[in-house]
Amino acid sequence: MKKTIFLLFLLVGFGLSASAQISGGIKGGLNFAKLDYDLDGVDPKSKTGFHVGVFADISLAGIGIMPEAYISFQGSEFDGGGELDLTYIQVPILLKKSFAKVLNIHLGPQFGILTTAEDEDGEDVKEFLKGSDLSLAVGAGLDLPIGLSAGLRYVYGLSDINDSPADVKIQGRTIQLYASYKLFGN
Repeated sequence: MKKTIFLLFLLVGFGLSASAQISGGIKGGLNFAKLDYDLDGVDPKSKTGFHVGVFADISLAGIGIMPEAYISFQGSEFDGGGELDLTYIQVPILLKKSFAKVLNIHLGPQFGILTTAEDEDGEDVKEFLKGSDLSLAVGAGLDLPIGLSAGLRYVYGLSDINDSPADVKIQGRTIQLYASYKLFGN
């Protein structure tokens, strides 16, 4: 019985891979990031950064899965000149729906791993933040037939990233403007 189920999954997998369109490439763009503090009197401002990485697009009949991996420079600026610089390795796994082969919308979870955290003086403050972050990403894009794509995405942090003794909830919010180029696939 177990062998039969395994063979069935194997055949379905080969069948899907034979008819699925697989492509991938590089992507990058701007981040307009800010940290949302659950604390009166703290009003973080948006910080401009960038992201760069790779993507794959596995599509079948206009619906697909789009995993990505990229490094993202985020954080916030504060009144009075302070700032917090955060660097994450982000891994979104998005469900993508294409319309008319040119437009798409995408939605899914994004998993982040904090690699660096520094204040305005360059001091390491990583010990005060959690090492991982879970977010929800939603966006829309334009896929050109020459392999170029561009889009806009909003990433809403679901996790409280504060790991200090202070009882303050901190969540990330990022708007991304991006472009990508397919290196393989159609």
